Amino acid sequence: MSRIDSGDVLELRLRESDGQAGDAGGSASLALRRGGDSEVVIPITTVRRAGDRVRADLNGLQLDDGTWDVLWVEADGRTTPLATRDPGLNLSERVAYLRRPRRRELRAIRDPRGRLRLRSIAVTPYAEVSWVDMGAESVTVSGLLAYTAQRAGTTSARIVARQRARSGVVETPAELVDGRFTCEIPLRPMVAAHDPERAHNEWDLWLREDGSETELRLAAHADDIVGKKKKFVFADATLTESGPAVRIRPYYTAEDDLSLLATLADKGAK
Repeated sequence: MSRIDSGDVLELRLRESDGQAGDAGGSASLALRRGGDSEVVIPITTVRRAGDRVRADLNGLQLDDGTWDVLWVEADGRTTPLATRDPGLNLSERVAYLRRPRRRELRAIRDPRGRLRLRSIAVTPYAEVSWVDMGAESVTVSGLLAYTAQRAGTTSARIVARQRARSGVVETPAELVDGRFTCEIPLRPMVAAHDPERAHNEWDLWLREDGSETELRLAAHADDIVGKKKKFVFADATLTESGPAVRIRPYYTAEDDLSLLATLADKGAK
């Protein structure tokens, strides 16, 4: 096992075949080495071990963006890169990790050679999408707030849809309970605001709690599937509002943000 919990503590379970589980001295420790460069090594100073279990507190470490090797450090200073069989993805643990405020994400990953590595990236709060359901005249979206404070109970919020490169704005109420949101976004206002001179009318989606000026972009990052734009295809709806028929469907952008795409029905959509 090699996981980072929601408190940024690296949890390891060592195996005898690693050569570390049987170290009776207990004086060995861990360190991080960036990109295999031995000149950039950061020791992990808070490491607790009980039998084959190791917990290493990563809080407070000054880690730049990038991928770091996880090293086993012997008492004499010799280092060995740790190997792992754990792919590093557990969705329930990911949800717990997302629900705590933070500005840096730490992930335990396994490289193609089976080595344990740590990925460090700067993050900003957003609204993680877990469900999208297309209806005849609306699209229902649900998910949870990520990397920001979670208010207990029910909070009023709104989904703000902005017409990219145009002035159109559509707002609709969202239900926000214990940090989880659900909303039903009406499509007819987007049809009414459609600009036929623009081949693609994109609508970017944001969540804003009432009384706050901060808006969180709707996106899907928790499942580690990148490039969703070419991998996910949602159903569409065709509506008419005093003009040509308009086809609307959800889609993921190149950054895996969730948006809506509107095109004239007789022109098709790509």
